[in-house]
Amino acid sequence: MESKTKNTRAKIIEVATELFMANGYQSTSTRQIAQLAEVTQPNLYHHFKNKEEVYIGVIENLLSDVNVELVKIVEDSSLDTIHKLQNFAECLKLKHPFDLELMMRDFQTKLTQSTQQQLFSLWNDSYKKPLLAIFQKSDLLIRTDLSAEVATTHFLNTLSPYIKTEKYNSPLTIAKVVDLFVYGISADKK
Repeated sequence: MESKTKNTRAKIIEVATELFMANGYQSTSTRQIAQLAEVTQPNLYHHFKNKEEVYIGVIENLLSDVNVELVKIVEDSSLDTIHKLQNFAECLKLKHPFDLELMMRDFQTKLTQSTQQQLFSLWNDSYKKPLLAIFQKSDLLIRTDLSAEVATTHFLNTLSPYIKTEKYNSPLTIAKVVDLFVYGISADKK
């Protein structure tokens, strides 16, 4: 019985992930999730109290899976900072199935304050903390007026448009995005 419960919960999370990532939080209903997961709505509510709990389950699952890969990149001593940043970005592009901006907008506008805090904490632990570790242990000479925290935030903001779903077409490769982030566009020396 416990195995069936886990399978049902996993199926709900799988279907909800696809719907939330394709349509966003607001445009996804528990009725749609239940129908595509081939469960009744009461059965869905047996596993999750409400749509917000389903969303939390989706984000927890996603962040946990991606975090495992990100930590491997951070801990890989054979990689220099540039290659860690490239691998980090490629990992997000491949394993993060939805638009970071949409996710953050959903976090900030559609969810209760308590859920926002819970998800931001998960996001910080899963994505931001590993990236911060890269900058804290960087072999790059980072400007003294910038902290690792600022570099981390700027990198995520810079990267966001390039790791969107296939809807976004950019002529820039991840390697070029990282290069531009690290070295800028100017050939002039200060």
